[in-house]
Amino acid sequence: MKNIYLYILFVSLSSLFHAQGVGIGTSNPTQTLDVVGNMKLTENLYLENPGEFSGNAANSYMIVRDNSDNILKRYVPATAQYGAINSTVYFIKDISPAGLQDFDTGIPSDKYYLIIGGFIIRGVNNNSNIKITQPEDTAKNIPLYSARSFIKNGTWHIKFVPNNNRVFDQNPEIRLSVSMYRRDMLTTVNNVITVNMNSVSTGIGSAPAPVMP
Repeated sequence: MKNIYLYILFVSLSSLFHAQGVGIGTSNPTQTLDVVGNMKLTENLYLENPGEFSGNAANSYMIVRDNSDNILKRYVPATAQYGAINSTVYFIKDISPAGLQDFDTGIPSDKYYLIIGGFIIRGVNNNSNIKITQPEDTAKNIPLYSARSFIKNGTWHIKFVPNNNRVFDQNPEIRLSVSMYRRDMLTTVNNVITVNMNSVSTGIGSAPAPVMP
């Protein structure tokens, strides 16, 4: 008889949980499992067939694990202070004919990586007829200019200059497409990959594959 009572109790509780759900931190669960509060995860989390999310990330919540305390927390993209990747276009005008030697973006190098994705060069008032002049003894097969980003005094700087003492024939205007990547959201950062073409001119070479997360 005791076993019968226990079985009835078990069935009753199962029916109750199935109908109302299980609440942790709430007495009124709205889902099968409704948790109000943080969850601590010391090891791995496995979700079987979670499904593919096709909605707008800005309108959704994401679960992230804070590695400092192993607690699962809610991440809200719409109200996040920064995104993983940001992009902008710098329009820098009235530059010296010698080019842009050292432009401080003010972007902190300890939080971001900065990459120049592309550029457009124009003359004064968007003049497309801008030219690069060079000394007569300068070899004509040297690349025209260099564009790079570099770290100085804790921030990212940009340099865009003609090579080998060349200068523009007027004060240039430069539009730089710049992307910024959050360091703490990049799982893998590769070292410099060196490729030796061994003087071949066919464009065929080999290099180690980058490390993928």
